[in-house]
Amino acid sequence: MNYRHAFHAGSAADVLKHVVLLETLDCVLQKPKPVFVLDTHAGEGLYRLQADAEADDGIRRLWERRAEWPVLARYFEAVGRFNGTRLRDYPGSPLLIAGRLRADDRLVAVEEATAAHDALQQVLRSPHSQIFLGNGYHALKALLPPRERRGVILIDPPYERVTERSALLAGLKTALQRFRQGIYLVWYPIKDKRDAERLVDAVSALGENLCVELLTWPPDVKSRLNGSGMLILNPPWGLKKKMGEVIPTLAQLLTRDGTPRYRVR
Repeated sequence: MNYRHAFHAGSAADVLKHVVLLETLDCVLQKPKPVFVLDTHAGEGLYRLQADAEADDGIRRLWERRAEWPVLARYFEAVGRFNGTRLRDYPGSPLLIAGRLRADDRLVAVEEATAAHDALQQVLRSPHSQIFLGNGYHALKALLPPRERRGVILIDPPYERVTERSALLAGLKTALQRFRQGIYLVWYPIKDKRDAERLVDAVSALGENLCVELLTWPPDVKSRLNGSGMLILNPPWGLKKKMGEVIPTLAQLLTRDGTPRYRVR
């Protein structure tokens, strides 16, 4: 696959994805029972931020003034654990998840690309984490249901393959058959709004859901990526309210033309 994790690290899409992920985990972890987390497309884990990359319109737009936005404090704190006085590195979802989990919780991170898998092994050394080399959609069948009976599943594919959407829907259907009560977070790009809506409709038909979207450009602008979204199946109690507080702030801070565009429904 040609997806360049390092170039995209810390982008506006990453910021949205990780804010939603961390807020979801915070809602789930309010209860004391152990939680299982599966990251199906884990990536390398930690990325050195590049010059003139997508982080310029994402985390770098926020970092120097982060004290002004306490509603995002937990996210900034999570990123800050991997940086000193300067913002140099950006943590991927496995490291952010591992940093939230308690001693009895468990993370399984799956990565298909050998180089990314090997890099992840060097940086994810949490005692309650496992790393597997393989297909994330196959992991949905192999690892569900978890012994913990409570779980958060992050599905964050690069959408490079023509068959990605059909594989995603098939994997979700299998996962829900095996683990109906799981909380599923699906990230998706918004390049063509109609195409994104078709995916949202197909996933939404599978069960109760919360849709969170943020566009940094108007939907009719011909750019590589106008925005992105997170679709949460079986959202935990309190998450919609929290998203209603957080996402408008993100939309205001990350807009490229001065007009915030988002939805939480």
